[in-house]
Amino acid sequence: MKVLIGYDGSESADAALDELQRAGLPADTEILVVAVGSVWMPPTNIASLPAQALASRRVAATMAQLQTQAEQTLKETEEMTNKAATRIRADFPNWTVRTESMSGDAGFTLIEKAADWRADLIVVGSQNRSAVGRIFLGSVSRKVVTKANCSARVARGSSADKDAPRRIVVGLDSAEIADLIVEQIARRQWSKDSAAMLVTATSATEKDGISPVKQIIDAQEIQQSAKLKLAASGLKILTTVKAGDAKSVLLAEAETLSADCIFVGSRDVRGTINRFLLGSVSTGVVTDAPCSVEVVRANAN
Repeated sequence: MKVLIGYDGSESADAALDELQRAGLPADTEILVVAVGSVWMPPTNIASLPAQALASRRVAATMAQLQTQAEQTLKETEEMTNKAATRIRADFPNWTVRTESMSGDAGFTLIEKAADWRADLIVVGSQNRSAVGRIFLGSVSRKVVTKANCSARVARGSSADKDAPRRIVVGLDSAEIADLIVEQIARRQWSKDSAAMLVTATSATEKDGISPVKQIIDAQEIQQSAKLKLAASGLKILTTVKAGDAKSVLLAEAETLSADCIFVGSRDVRGTINRFLLGSVSTGVVTDAPCSVEVVRANAN
């Protein structure tokens, strides 16, 4: 499994590194830690500048200053990624860990790098606070969640012991989305006594031409199929079907279970938006959840 981690040296980014220990990632995980510096890089060959600009000592001095600032920022990003990689290797000695320092818009740079590297998952922190003022990441989590071509995990810190059983909430809607999420969960390694609550929200009234009773029957069938597919995962499987809007139902179950993570879907295997619409359920859960959230989508990389 290939996981790209966006790291900016902030408290939330460090919490995301700690949270990796509760994500159930497989033993053969390959990590790429990326730090993005928000800098403008002046031309490396000052001779390429117009002659009139070169005639101004002020312009030349400004260009030199910008070059120095850019180089310093990239140096800081490199130091940060090395620090993060050292922490990850200490926690997961069997993982392959590489680093890369880049410049540009943090959100789009991470998304583009993930596509180029063919990542299965992007992990980012949730807060917009950075240890280095010119480097930012937390505020781009929404951009990563809504625009990445692969799954995205917005990680939040947890006070739970790293060896404690995991508790995850799994939002299931259509059969296609259920299969994607179940596949992702099944490939993870869960500690003993970990549990997954399969949650489906229905409407108390007719929805899309489907009666409330039929909605419940369909939900139960989707959950039963998911339960059978997760039988070998080692997870204790719980199920619930509740009337209400999906976001509220998922968040309430996460609170009740003291969940480590909520898994939700974004696209089915054909890439069409389903009822877990980005901008509504998925984005709302990412924004308001008390725990980490992983938005699962078919990998388009």
